[in-house]
Amino acid sequence: MKGITTIIGMVVVFACLFAGIIILDGEIMDFLDPASAILVIVPTFAAVMSSFPMSVLSKIPGHFKVLLGQESSPSEYIDKIVSLAEKARKEGLLAFEKEQVDDALMAYALRMMVDGLDKFTVKFALEDCINGMKERHVEAIAIYNKAAAYAPAFGMCATVISLVNMLMGLDFEDPNAINALGANMATALITTLYGSAFANGIFLPIAARLQLLHKKEMFCKTMVCNGLLAILNGDNPRVIKDFLVEQLSAADAEGFKDDAKGGGGD
Repeated sequence: MKGITTIIGMVVVFACLFAGIIILDGEIMDFLDPASAILVIVPTFAAVMSSFPMSVLSKIPGHFKVLLGQESSPSEYIDKIVSLAEKARKEGLLAFEKEQVDDALMAYALRMMVDGLDKFTVKFALEDCINGMKERHVEAIAIYNKAAAYAPAFGMCATVISLVNMLMGLDFEDPNAINALGANMATALITTLYGSAFANGIFLPIAARLQLLHKKEMFCKTMVCNGLLAILNGDNPRVIKDFLVEQLSAADAEGFKDDAKGGGGD
């Protein structure tokens, strides 16, 4: 699972923070403050809840399944599209009626092709599906970007609250209050640390990972749309393959070039 790197990265971030505390001769327990955590985490999640409808928030558990899942592979899509093109050339589009594919968009397109819909209708239908998928992805990414913005802000609010309470209770005639000034100030600053740590150690990495997966999936879905429309247009499988391979990065396209060289001796 390639997405495990996201979890590993988060763990390393917080491990480094804890290691830094120990290296600087600090005490881990001094940085674990339940009140500070509540002042930062609860308002952050409440603000996120107020920013999005429940229909969007209910999909959050599914986001972690996506994070830990496999990335979309353009090369696998190309292989499947070329295989479909060769099948259509030999047996016709009706041969797709019993074709089993894992990709929902591809399956939808094949059903339309079997039903005899023209390429313009298929094109518009697939583009609508892709645009709808894009909107859902943008909403998911926005949740974590919002959380990353809210957490440091509420961390600062909590710091101000702590400082105000500390100063209001400060009595310069009380030696014990003066001696506790440093400890109280440290506690107030912990809330700022929590807000920044949650934003940069959890929320922003999740948003960045989802953004990357979104771009890769959109690329693959667009490739599916273009490839199947080329099949519907009756293009040669080899032409379709060359057209799709040209859209890949140099590293990804290299594997197809190697295959072409290896097949030259047949």
